[in-house]
Amino acid sequence: MKVKVLLLTVVFLVSSYGLASASTLSNWGPTGISEIPTAEVMSLGVGIGPNIGFYGEESLVRVPVTLGLGIGMEIGATGISLPSSSEMSPVFHLKLNVIEEKALLPGLSIGGILDVNNVIGGNTIYLVLSKGIGNLKGHIGMGSGIYEGIFGALEFKLTDNMDLVGFYKSEKIGIALNIDILSFLNATVTYHEGLIVQLGLSVSL
Repeated sequence: MKVKVLLLTVVFLVSSYGLASASTLSNWGPTGISEIPTAEVMSLGVGIGPNIGFYGEESLVRVPVTLGLGIGMEIGATGISLPSSSEMSPVFHLKLNVIEEKALLPGLSIGGILDVNNVIGGNTIYLVLSKGIGNLKGHIGMGSGIYEGIFGALEFKLTDNMDLVGFYKSEKIGIALNIDILSFLNATVTYHEGLIVQLGLSVSL
């Protein structure tokens, strides 16, 4: 009984610490949906989204940590563990919101990923637009590196706590289900070249 009361107290204290709805991080670090970034930028706060991708007999573990600066900019780092190595190699990312999404205007952001140790095959730059209308939200962008070419997504809000997403990246179509478990905790299950499972935690400062 005491343990239950303690757990409920911790959840209440954490959720009352200025938490908004959880920001979803892409599997590579920037705010986004599964494998792609969106024009959204994390507000003042921090997010973490550890995930594991299963590609046949291989697996890829990524642990992104993103810090929202509260000025339309976010920075972060993602530890990546490749099948050939037991060590985590870092990549660093930054995203800047150039135009905030309005009633008639889409949001526009530019970003980049610095691949110091050539873990993911080189540096990445990208530009992405996002716009929501009712229960639908669309994203389209283009870039280099892991976002080579054109990428995009359509989000459909199934319920207040659940989104179904179809997306296109690396010339392949993917599907994702994002579920807000608590105001600061969400889970995303994706299929894109393989199964990807992510658990996300976001805290507003």
